[in-house]
Amino acid sequence: MWRTQIGDRILDGAEAILFAKALSSLLNEAIMGTLEDYKFYIESFDNLTFGQRISVLAIIGNGLLRKDVPLVRLTAILEGAIAAVFNHIENEIGYDIDTPESRSNWRELVVAARNQIGGEIEEIPEPTCTDMDKWKVEVEILSDVILFDTDYEDSKLYIDFPPEKSEDLREQMDIPDDYFMAIADDLTGEEAEAQIKELKKLCNSIIKPS
Repeated sequence: MWRTQIGDRILDGAEAILFAKALSSLLNEAIMGTLEDYKFYIESFDNLTFGQRISVLAIIGNGLLRKDVPLVRLTAILEGAIAAVFNHIENEIGYDIDTPESRSNWRELVVAARNQIGGEIEEIPEPTCTDMDKWKVEVEILSDVILFDTDYEDSKLYIDFPPEKSEDLREQMDIPDDYFMAIADDLTGEEAEAQIKELKKLCNSIIKPS
């Protein structure tokens, strides 16, 4: 269960399928040995080791996709990991636009998810649209219904202040004391492999339900 902009919930329907596919795609990067060097330009995620990346991906995957997981406490590393998943969706759409022969369905999945959460305010592009700026807007909208804001990017702002000022600022912004201090578990290679296997199984159950 996850605390999102529209309440405590898990993802379902087209929204869940898009997120599960993106998470599964990142796990493929892990299996191929390219996840550790994958730059998302999200400091709270980029600074993690490979074992830590798998650890936080497991937490957000289970928290957002499984009904039996208790409400997860939000931290910068977890929200940064969610942002990284959506960053990956943007990258995949960009690749599809530049490489039409890839015949991927990322844009179709984004359109389906946007229609699910409500697309009556803005005009959602057709899946054939090749304007990357429009797709960035659509992906950001989908990200924003999960993430409250971009506090996960502001760790230096709070850490560099004297403790008293940092505490006052966190109180004003309603940020928990441990939001920036939480440390991800650094899984061993064997532990990471086991988590990847379980997460792939979870993702596949959503992408291709039996």
